[in-house]
Amino acid sequence: MIFGTFLTLKRLRTSPKSSVEDFGAYPVSILKPLKGVDSGLEANLQSFLELDYPHYELIFCVADSRDPAFAVASDLMTRNPGIRSRIFIGETDSGPNPKVRNMLAGYEAATNDLILISDSNVRVRRDYLKRMVPHAADPKVGLVTAIVAGVRAEGWGGALEAAFLNAYCARGMSLAFSAGKPIVVGKSMLFSRKVAERFGGLRSLGRYLAEDFMAGEAMTQLGMKVVLMQDPVEQHLGVYSVRDFWSRHVRWGRIRKSQAPLVFPFELLQSSFCTGALGALAIPGIIGITTTSFLAAHLSLWAFCDGWLASRISRRRFSSRGLFAWAAREALMLPLFLQVIANNKVRWRGQTIYLRAGGVID
Repeated sequence: MIFGTFLTLKRLRTSPKSSVEDFGAYPVSILKPLKGVDSGLEANLQSFLELDYPHYELIFCVADSRDPAFAVASDLMTRNPGIRSRIFIGETDSGPNPKVRNMLAGYEAATNDLILISDSNVRVRRDYLKRMVPHAADPKVGLVTAIVAGVRAEGWGGALEAAFLNAYCARGMSLAFSAGKPIVVGKSMLFSRKVAERFGGLRSLGRYLAEDFMAGEAMTQLGMKVVLMQDPVEQHLGVYSVRDFWSRHVRWGRIRKSQAPLVFPFELLQSSFCTGALGALAIPGIIGITTTSFLAAHLSLWAFCDGWLASRISRRRFSSRGLFAWAAREALMLPLFLQVIANNKVRWRGQTIYLRAGGVID
């Protein structure tokens, strides 16, 4: 835990080394899959219309024109005529993954080789592309992704989600990359379409629920590097219920379990309560302290590291509310784990999906 925390903090302190002198030579097509109105959707999308980058296009993808997100995107396009933007309506038959079906028409119509897939609940700074594209300019790099920072949370569900994203998930991603097992998230995923076509492109990912993770796996199998950029991208959490939090992490857990069933049980070692309980069985007797003293020191150190990391990831002060959310998150990890292993069914965007080995869906 301590090593993972310092490793992640070191990554955040490292400035990207840019070998790009002319960003105009690296135009980017940004795909924005839309479904429903996320909290802060208009401001999230607007941030992509204000990027400080010489040549990019924004492609909105929505399955149905009756979706309220269609009206939001259409209005923004009208109010920002200086930015090249298009909207694609309808799904393409490309497998059971609804997100891939939604994006495929826009993906195939994109005018640029560099493709950025970014979910609708992400909000970025103006220099986002300028800090990301230099990684993709390296011909050995196949894909660039980022840590996700949970910000502007409302309600206890949002606080729990922020506690997971800004410490547990951030540290897990950083450790995975350092171990040569990159984890790619669709919140921020930049890649070359020409390289992706070597494994079948976006269409080939339609049989998996976690198309982002599988894109990283496919790039690795091609011998290409998958890079974790230094800057987190912000996920605007907004109003978030405890039920939303629970269902999301059950879904994520079952996806991870289906893709790495032998590794998944070891996730409990990332719980301060579980590792504390294991340590309390042996360490106090070895070093001559009481079990209570050991647990107090163990939990305090873990909370300090998570609070420090969360404040750096989110660029916001770690509050007493955040501490309570951290304690609740830790207490929920074991019951969440038990819920995850109960079956292989997930709920996503109103649909029930059954996972098979390797994250494949029917």
